[in-house]
Amino acid sequence: MIHVPHVAAGAVILGGLHNQLSGALVYGPLFGHVWLAAMNKDKGGDGWMEKQSAKEQMTPLMGKEFLLNLGKAWFTGLLLNLTQARTLSQAAQLGAFLYLGVLVPSVASETMWEKRPVDLQKFKLLSGFCSTVLLACVMHWWGTA
Repeated sequence: MIHVPHVAAGAVILGGLHNQLSGALVYGPLFGHVWLAAMNKDKGGDGWMEKQSAKEQMTPLMGKEFLLNLGKAWFTGLLLNLTQARTLSQAAQLGAFLYLGVLVPSVASETMWEKRPVDLQKFKLLSGFCSTVLLACVMHWWGTA
């Protein structure tokens, strides 16, 4: 039988909000113009983004993104509880293992095979750091059990 430990709902909500806010900051006011330039370079122009309905689509897209962020937070909390991370250092280590073991190799593979622009990959690495290492630390701080 697979043991699936309880993850505190408050920690999941806080983690989802953390991911939403960090993503909004990275892809918005902090580096949004650089990210848009990298996306346009990757896609061969700005035709990938529907201009007329972008505002109309923003609310449902942000809602869907928040649901995905809640899922990331729940799985992170699950791993924190399964590994019995008791200190902030252990939570950061778990996040770092996820970052270095899953995200970094995926980004490297995309760079090799898909020839993605380096700037775009930097954003994936930055947002990935926020949603692994920092997320694990924030959720540990709140308490996941």
